[in-house]
Amino acid sequence: MLIYNTTFHVEESELQKFLCFVKDEYYPAVTRGGHMQNPRLVHLLGDVGEGLYGYAVMAECPGDVLELKKWRLETGNALIAKLSQEFGTKVLSFSTTMKVLKG
Repeated sequence: MLIYNTTFHVEESELQKFLCFVKDEYYPAVTRGGHMQNPRLVHLLGDVGEGLYGYAVMAECPGDVLELKKWRLETGNALIAKLSQEFGTKVLSFSTTMKVLKG
């Protein structure tokens, strides 16, 4: 199983709007198409900078790397573009793909 993690650094002035965006737009888009499942929002406890809050959305991809690439082409890239259009540089993000290892 793969985990697709997107980390966000959010300016304090945009925090409530960002959290609504995640709930109302990001989660539904992540799971649309069936490639991804179980999105979770987590609050990062480390220091991300003065006036900034750190969050991450993690979602599972039960398929392989090709399925995740398909999701990124069909949905992920448009989702990040929408985030950029909505928040500009007040919310910055980067994504990481991870593979779950057993035991």
